Amino acid sequence: MTFPHDFGIPAPPIRGWRAVALAAHVALASPLLLAAADPAQAQPRPADANALRDYDFPAGPLGPVLGRIAGDAGLNLGYGPAQVAGRTAAPVRGRYSAEEALRAALRGSGLNLRRSDNGVYTLVPAAAPAAGAGGVAQLPSVQVTADGADLGPAAGIVALRSSAGTKTDTALIETPQAVSVITRAQMKAQAVQNVPQAMRYTSGTLTAQRGFSEDGGGLEEIYSRGFLVDQYLDGLRLPSRSVASYGVSAIDPYGLESITLVHGPASVLYGQASPGGVLDLQSKRPTGEPLREIGFQAGSHGLAQTRFDFSDALDDAGNVRYRITGLGRTADTQVDHVRDKRVFIAPSFSWTISPDTRFTLLTGYQYDPDAGYYNTLPYAGTQQGTSWGRIPTDFDPGEPGFDHHSRKQYWAGYELEHRIDDTWSLAQHARYTGVSDSLRGVFANGWVGDAEDHTLNRYALKMYEQTATATIDNQAKATFDTGAVHHKAIIGLDYQATRFDQRYGYNFASVPSLDVLHPDYGQSFDDPVTSGDYHTNLHQLGLYVQDQLALGQWRLLLGGRQDWARSATRDLLAGGTERQEDQKFTWRAGATYLFDNGLAPYASYSTSFQPQAGAVLADGGMPKPTAGEQIEAGVKYQMPGYKSFVTLAAFGLRKTNILTTDPVTQLNRETGAIRSRGLEAEAHLTLSREWTMLGSYTYMQVRNTRTDDPTEKNKRPIGVPAHTASVWTDYTLRDGPLAGLGANIGVRFVGSSYGDAANTFTTPSYTVVDAGLHYTMPHWDFSLNAANLFDRRYVASCMYSLNACNYGSRRLILAEATYSW
Repeated sequence: MTFPHDFGIPAPPIRGWRAVALAAHVALASPLLLAAADPAQAQPRPADANALRDYDFPAGPLGPVLGRIAGDAGLNLGYGPAQVAGRTAAPVRGRYSAEEALRAALRGSGLNLRRSDNGVYTLVPAAAPAAGAGGVAQLPSVQVTADGADLGPAAGIVALRSSAGTKTDTALIETPQAVSVITRAQMKAQAVQNVPQAMRYTSGTLTAQRGFSEDGGGLEEIYSRGFLVDQYLDGLRLPSRSVASYGVSAIDPYGLESITLVHGPASVLYGQASPGGVLDLQSKRPTGEPLREIGFQAGSHGLAQTRFDFSDALDDAGNVRYRITGLGRTADTQVDHVRDKRVFIAPSFSWTISPDTRFTLLTGYQYDPDAGYYNTLPYAGTQQGTSWGRIPTDFDPGEPGFDHHSRKQYWAGYELEHRIDDTWSLAQHARYTGVSDSLRGVFANGWVGDAEDHTLNRYALKMYEQTATATIDNQAKATFDTGAVHHKAIIGLDYQATRFDQRYGYNFASVPSLDVLHPDYGQSFDDPVTSGDYHTNLHQLGLYVQDQLALGQWRLLLGGRQDWARSATRDLLAGGTERQEDQKFTWRAGATYLFDNGLAPYASYSTSFQPQAGAVLADGGMPKPTAGEQIEAGVKYQMPGYKSFVTLAAFGLRKTNILTTDPVTQLNRETGAIRSRGLEAEAHLTLSREWTMLGSYTYMQVRNTRTDDPTEKNKRPIGVPAHTASVWTDYTLRDGPLAGLGANIGVRFVGSSYGDAANTFTTPSYTVVDAGLHYTMPHWDFSLNAANLFDRRYVASCMYSLNACNYGSRRLILAEATYSW
């Protein structure tokens, strides 16, 4: 099989896919009352609170019903889980305003609504009804107003619910595992341009392992609890680094409604997954109300970007809706000769076929003709000074006439959901994803002699990769009671087929060296000769079961999963095929107790399983799958009367059968086991109508506990600091002549880390400051954001050796004007 320079994506093998797709009308539990993860997050217009909608909710658990109603209307509704525990919502059927629907749901529950001075709505015990004329009870009057627009760009930074941790709509406080949600409002307020930027203020995460590529394209590597995590889109796995090297997905965050990190193992629901966690990206969906937005951005390094987002109903009843989101960007980067270009478009469509059946189509296309920076530099000359100074942060160690990197990706999928009755509902989620990646480049490879000679060795690489993945997840959900215990159960059957092709070659012999002080680009050298050509097919089938039990103020979670995985890797140069079959049972158990004051202590145990398909060991064999296990305990706090959420978690995590990839030969070896222990604290706070805040702190003690290299035993893995911390706050004026004007400031600290596996040298800690101004007026939003405001120069990390270090991002300024109507 040959690889043209710009190749297409072949369809993956589908024989097993069709068989499972036909078999996959399996069932799952929990009503289709999918409560909104963050009611304020969608930023609805004030008219939504009074707009009439068609409701068809049966009687059911009170919390999900209230969450759905408030979320659709954009109401800021807060309450403690204990308040709604064991209470049942009355049926809500008919055409109501949001206020009328909430009052209807609360009938007979013993609760009413109250509006506090800061604009948050809470639940309070209903007063005893007073008898009116004729002995008819008079219900108290309740005034409900929408405040999604009133609260401004940073108001929706607090999420109280998510489905990522359980695959059912669940309050975060009831999930016995740390879960972090980055909302659309937070992404907007911080002007993020990629997913790693969105994760900068999240506990337990590292986003700058490849230095400034965090801002300038390149690989999007995100680490949680010391381990690289895989990304999922709408609950389905994206092409990831566990299979590919460069041909992996990098979805633009403008097309996302939220990003959720489930900290720690989550294989019980997602199958093959990193023990560090699962990062689930949620796509923007069609809206019931008209949405029309055009934005313009300009910034550092000649950045120019145009964005648009349109959505509306296509029929009078609002049953058929569309949304189309897109952007175009061109920019230089921090490094000379390196550019960052992108075209992104994501059309979606939803059809409410009946009150019980909904179909949603989600598609996207993204083309990065210039996909950013991948190079590295030596430690001496970056972190360590020389007699001639330091290498400039804009220095290009590559070869402008040879270097090029481009990436194409596209996806098409659907979600089909059907409610059978008040107990059972079915769902099927499926997607096909293709990624093609073409990379050629000249890379620095240490000094000729020593740093005082200021001349770099270099080598050349050509890499062509293509990945195609088809995934399907079938679910049956049920909610029911057994005596005093309320159950939310789910049964699922999922399947994925992946085709990965990779061809690469190196030239270590004839690439000219480069004088850093007097670079002479354009010297000739031979193209790399192909040294590896592999085709890999991976199939995985998983059957999982989970039950969430509620007994009084106790919440229990039990889940188990059986996976069957097989892979075949064909070597087109040497001939022969390496085959591997694995099966694994993973499980999770957890318990939470909900106190009336908003505190919820919890504890859990979970495991993970991840085949290492596509990887070949240095001796030619196939590696074993990685396995992970974690014990976690902590406490969550949801402040009564305020939309705020705090998590404190302690964890002990272990991963075995770990591979190390040589950065030059790309060959792998199994190094054994890594243990990660630590403490995470994270807070999302709405302190008043004007003031919001984020904060996080992480302590991690990560060690290589088993390895075949005695110099690495009990050493800290590369690039993992012991301490990280961050705080970010926004204050926006709500009243007076300057209403709509706001400012925010953030501080990020990353501790020192080791730059090689033997821990012979360190990368020092660094602290950077981010800041922003924003102003909202009718139809217009203006913002000015600066990352690394004081232009701190630092080395973000070193990878593998003294020859592979990465400068961090210098100051990046972005101005935006958005018009909506």
